[in-house]
Amino acid sequence: QIIDNVPDNLATEIPRVYLLQFPDDINTVIKLNKKKWKPQQNVFSNVFIGLFVSSLSSSVLQGFTCTTVRSLGRRQIKNLVRACRRKGTNKVPLVETQLTCMYNQIKEESDATSFSLYPPDVLLYYDYSLVPRSSCRSYFQELADADFSVFSPALRYKRSDLFNNARSCLGITSKILTEDNVSVLGNMCCMLDGSYIQNSHPSILERLKNCPDLTVEQTSAVVTLLTNGKTPYGVPSTWNEQTLKDLGMFTLYLPSTFYLRFDQVSNTCIYVREQRRRLKREIRQSITKCTAGVITQVAISDPAFPFDYSVNQFNNCLSVSTVKDNLDAITEKVDDEEYLRIVLQKLKEVKDQVQLLSAASRVATVEDIRSWNISKIDTLAALMDYSNGGWDPILYLAIRGNRLGSAELNIIGGPNLCSLEVDIIRTISSQNFSSVSLFQLIRPYIGELTFPLTQININISTQSKFFPFL
Repeated sequence: QIIDNVPDNLATEIPRVYLLQFPDDINTVIKLNKKKWKPQQNVFSNVFIGLFVSSLSSSVLQGFTCTTVRSLGRRQIKNLVRACRRKGTNKVPLVETQLTCMYNQIKEESDATSFSLYPPDVLLYYDYSLVPRSSCRSYFQELADADFSVFSPALRYKRSDLFNNARSCLGITSKILTEDNVSVLGNMCCMLDGSYIQNSHPSILERLKNCPDLTVEQTSAVVTLLTNGKTPYGVPSTWNEQTLKDLGMFTLYLPSTFYLRFDQVSNTCIYVREQRRRLKREIRQSITKCTAGVITQVAISDPAFPFDYSVNQFNNCLSVSTVKDNLDAITEKVDDEEYLRIVLQKLKEVKDQVQLLSAASRVATVEDIRSWNISKIDTLAALMDYSNGGWDPILYLAIRGNRLGSAELNIIGGPNLCSLEVDIIRTISSQNFSSVSLFQLIRPYIGELTFPLTQININISTQSKFFPFL
């Protein structure tokens, strides 16, 4: 079996097509649990859950979907949702569609208000009007460990609603949060603006360290709170290298002026430089290294391709040879302009592939076209295929030496002819016009022409078959 032959750390590279069915036994579950998986592999849907649900790893559980649990009983589903209640590094990474699905599965249960039984992130989607007033504090205590950044733009309004409900529940009437307030709010503190942060109990600093990011306003408030000398970090005159280590992730956000408060003789500056150098190195590696899996023919054939790849990862994981050997398949699936530009960039190292560009040709610049060989009519015909989207025929003329003859006019055809400027039409000889199909040139599009038809007559002989229309 493939799960026996692929190393645990490389399991994320296994195409989903090879993960469609597993034996129904605990030994298989043990093997799957040892491996690292991606949500897109949906390993969970192909595992026989049975009595093993609580023993499934977080990496396997992250593949939960409503579709995969349709055949399960309500009790099994509830146990599955409960099994996803894990914290720290063992937390099951779930997205909004999974969380709302889980809530819909358990909202009618008699113990739905036993908040400690379910994942904190699921509580984000509770109908708060159904939370008993007497239980609101316990609700927010459990919600403290939730990830408030999981909300999609469509449901982001829930964050402010939750904070307003928390203020009402906890009796918060000012922007001064007590230690108890901070403890109950937990990760909700990441949503607070600077006016709350700088006036709150110092314990809020530890909560802010859990935030995925800090705004400039929040960072400024952190500096204000730190410099008042009433935090566990002490007054600025006592700060040293250990202080910076204790500040943790804050050192990545604090302005350079903040470090002027430290003893210049110490190794503080060296520590700060090392911290920032390491951060820059990590960012650089995330931008330049392929971490999502090398794009191969098998990866391209996956129905989910290229959705598993960000723009950076698509660029890093796609080789020139893969583009050359699979260009037709890639351009058939990729339609985003940023991704198509990457395909074009890779093709600069490949010859005689212009006819296969498909939709990728539509994002080409004049500079790109200069590198193409469009000396054959069949190449132009491939580029003018209407099914690949709109096209500016003038780009063909952007290359010195290119002219519109009868063959080119017949290939360009259709609405593209109607976009030609009068100055360009004047350069077309009457002989070439006479060789163009009347049906293609005039009849279907006469209503779309944006210039006076009589102007065409400048270069058309009075003996032309078109003359009666002019």
